[in-house]
Amino acid sequence: MTETIAAAVNQALAKNEVEAERLANRVRLLFLCAVAALALFNAPAVTKESNRYNFGALGAAFLFGGAVFVHLKTRGYRPALKYITSFADVTMVHIVLLLYTRDSVASVALKNPVFYVVYPLIALTLFRCHPRLTALTGWYTVTLYCGLFAYVASRVPPVWSDYMTELFDARVAVIAQLTKILILIAYVLVVSFLARHARALLHLLVRDEVTARSEKEAMERELELASQVQAQLLPGEYPRVEGLRLHGTIIEGRFVGGDYYDFIQLSPHSVLLLVGDVSGKGVPAALIMAGVRASARLSASLNAGLEELVFRLNEMLYESTPSTSYLTLFAAEIDTGAGTLRYINAGHPPPLLHTLDATCALASGTAPLGLFPALAGLRAYCEPFPSGSLLVACTDGVSERSNPAGEFYGLGSLRSFVERNRHLDCPDFVGLLLKEVRQFGADAPLEDDLTLAVARFDPASA
Repeated sequence: MTETIAAAVNQALAKNEVEAERLANRVRLLFLCAVAALALFNAPAVTKESNRYNFGALGAAFLFGGAVFVHLKTRGYRPALKYITSFADVTMVHIVLLLYTRDSVASVALKNPVFYVVYPLIALTLFRCHPRLTALTGWYTVTLYCGLFAYVASRVPPVWSDYMTELFDARVAVIAQLTKILILIAYVLVVSFLARHARALLHLLVRDEVTARSEKEAMERELELASQVQAQLLPGEYPRVEGLRLHGTIIEGRFVGGDYYDFIQLSPHSVLLLVGDVSGKGVPAALIMAGVRASARLSASLNAGLEELVFRLNEMLYESTPSTSYLTLFAAEIDTGAGTLRYINAGHPPPLLHTLDATCALASGTAPLGLFPALAGLRAYCEPFPSGSLLVACTDGVSERSNPAGEFYGLGSLRSFVERNRHLDCPDFVGLLLKEVRQFGADAPLEDDLTLAVARFDPASA
């Protein structure tokens, strides 16, 4: 992880340098346009010689900026370019100031406002987030100005006087120039500190981004694994019982959960239907459900009754899972020979049983499994399951699907759908119900899996 972060930081800094150089050059050209406008405005007030210096330097600066622009477009960025452009900027300013020493009064070079251009030029280096570049450019500027001061002092001896002399006299006041240099040094120190801070901040942002991306990729891998585990839990083929039509499906939501359904054949005329939902999401929930499936199928193969199967599942979950984990489960034994349905609802959303013209919710049962060492009042409940009966079981991803107004699809809507579409074949019934549930949520991404298991008893179609 550390190597990945370091590589990502270096890559981000390299990319930032390229973008910063382009940005700095655009700023340079815009700044030159502003200076050119100011020079034109002041042209009548200065000498022809000064105008020649000003516009000559501006022309050279524009040519330089254009050359940098073309270089970036045609040849791309080179790391050394940031030093060349930064040093060239402040060098050109000092060349202009040096040319002013040829004017009638050499001291005008130290008093000319052109000098203050160096401050934004040094600030331009901050775009690169490169402390060394900022520091070198700053100290190079200090060195150039000190050299200019020494050169002017050799021609016009400075005086130890107050600031008034600097402002209103042709002579150069040492105290004023030292103050100017100290301000420049302080500015360089501050900008260098900001450059270090900017680089540290960029490093932190990139590190956080890489960490977040790694966590996201890990989560996606976990969700993909959970999806694979969940898919392996589903029955490969449905039991064959004369007159009984079975169909189930799971539509994965944004977060893979512990939804599960299963059909287990108990005899030539009976089937065990299971629909469950483990608390939590991702691989942990999927692995718990894998254990539930294995335990349920083992109990069914040993001819355990419905009560014993649920008892064993509760015991297994209570002993082998965290105290915060639990399973809601609907288990039903459908016997087409006897025309009955025996069921236990362990804290699961009540399935709907439609027989003839009546629809009832199968809510009777016990607490969710895995929370308590024993289940109070554990027993199976029996309902008639004659010809034409339809059983619809789902997880809370269906009943708790919400619309933009925050309303749940709910048991009432499910009951209405069952009564309107009870005549449909099981696959068509499930497909249409899932379509309605998704449309109820305005086709928003699924927050939870949509799981359905349907059983229809229709001997006439056998």
